[in-house]
Amino acid sequence: MADIVLTRLARADLAAIDRYTAAQHGIEAADSYTRGFAVAFDLLGRHPQAGAEQPMLGKGIRCLVHRKHRVFYTLRDDSVIVIRVVHHARDARGQLASKP
Repeated sequence: MADIVLTRLARADLAAIDRYTAAQHGIEAADSYTRGFAVAFDLLGRHPQAGAEQPMLGKGIRCLVHRKHRVFYTLRDDSVIVIRVVHHARDARGQLASKP
């Protein structure tokens, strides 16, 4: 099983998603949405190549969709490096260009 490593920006993305979901839909909805990310990360740990390759976003970038968000990641040795978690309506290229 691959280790899941979240960049600083990915952790910030998840925290912002949790805050927004709690404010807009309540704590229970936010908890449920967060649990969904845990399931997605577990899937990536077991099947690191589950996400589709995204060559237009950079070499080795892959994407796994979780509801309205896209989890962008890359593989390094025995680890899945989660780079960003981006809402589907946002510009992925611009978000991925942000430096960690």
